[in-house]
Amino acid sequence: MATTVRVNPCQDSAYGMFQHIVVHMLGNREDLTCTQAFPYGLDSPIGVSTYYPADIADLDDAPLIVLTPGIAVDSGMYDEMARQFVSRGFVVTIPHDFTNSLIHVPALGLAVALIADRDPNSPLHNKIDLGRTILAGHSAGGQASQQLAAVLPAIASQIDPTLKLAGVLAIAPGPLAVGSLINVPTLYLTGYNDWVVPDFGWVRWWQYNLTANAPAWIANARGVSHFSPVDGLDNYRADGTAVAWLEYLAFGNETAKQFFVGPDWQLRNDPTFYSVERNALANNVQ
Repeated sequence: MATTVRVNPCQDSAYGMFQHIVVHMLGNREDLTCTQAFPYGLDSPIGVSTYYPADIADLDDAPLIVLTPGIAVDSGMYDEMARQFVSRGFVVTIPHDFTNSLIHVPALGLAVALIADRDPNSPLHNKIDLGRTILAGHSAGGQASQQLAAVLPAIASQIDPTLKLAGVLAIAPGPLAVGSLINVPTLYLTGYNDWVVPDFGWVRWWQYNLTANAPAWIANARGVSHFSPVDGLDNYRADGTAVAWLEYLAFGNETAKQFFVGPDWQLRNDPTFYSVERNALANNVQ
């Protein structure tokens, strides 16, 4: 795996130490990792971290994941998650501006990927399959991803003739998004122990429940809090489902597909989850 991103323990900075204490008080077990983006360091709070397979020159074109962090969360807290996605054959960009809450943040991550794909001096030149782009995000990043997903399909061909949005992964997303505006397959992952974004709140009522124009799934994981996605992959119990969703969308992986598609779809029987649902359009996916 290749990246210019460098992470260090978050507690190396005063603000990072505060975040470190808070998430441990709320049940996280692993120590957070951070970049030097302000206020965790003195680098610019606005930027994009890029991860890709080290041998990408020898591989087929790789699908793109734009992974947007939660509010006030450093992109380095998703370093392990990004590396895992890269190990599955993806290029990953993590855009950030500290608030990470609105459409321009994932749009920045997409723009950086587009520039890299077009740049003959970039190792990603003509190596990103923009036709398999996935928007993913946690908390505020989950709402921002849905905001971009609401407008991107209509304008994608004007940005790049090969650009196509394959779907969305919304992990405990914030409230500033509406499911009725989404037209691509979307998986909502919630947590039974999440009191910040409870499963019974907006993520269900005006996001999943209003997703009438695209297949949608919602899965509420036992033992998962709002901060579990940055607690190391072993402690985020819905991680395997997130990976399966990405591999289903991007690669049509048959094993992953069985969790989401068909009359005998397996996700509903997974003991990891307290509840699992899919909408009528998802019921009809073949």
